[in-house]
Amino acid sequence: MAFGALRQLLRRLPLFRREEGQATFEFVLILPFFILFLLLLVDLGIMMYEYVSVSNAVREGARYGAVNCGDGTCSAPEIAQRVVDRSGGILSNMGEVTVGWPDGSDRGDSVVVKVTHPYHFLFFPASIDVVSCADMRLEQTDKGTGLPSGSGCG
Repeated sequence: MAFGALRQLLRRLPLFRREEGQATFEFVLILPFFILFLLLLVDLGIMMYEYVSVSNAVREGARYGAVNCGDGTCSAPEIAQRVVDRSGGILSNMGEVTVGWPDGSDRGDSVVVKVTHPYHFLFFPASIDVVSCADMRLEQTDKGTGLPSGSGCG
């Protein structure tokens, strides 16, 4: 009963009846979560842009290898450089690119291009690997010394 009486007494005082700052207080409570959500949304958008660009570059490199590597004049560094050139400036070195011919160098065998690129979040202290892999078939038999073996997309 004492708590109820105290409550009734406080309600009679003009200071405790006012509610003008309630909306502002609620806004201040929600604002950090809203800003955090917006920053996360921007970061995920940039990460998706990098993923799409890297995937397109990997597909371009695999296609280049499938069409042009059947005559024995093509090499893994040449395909890796093609991937870096087609990445729109996202890939800076060929060390992130892996090129291989897991089945050999006959017509119909695979040429596999894989990229593992670390994405460092702009607003958060974390990173995640953006991984893309493409597997295409050689369109002609290798007439040169043969292509090196490698691993597939698995």
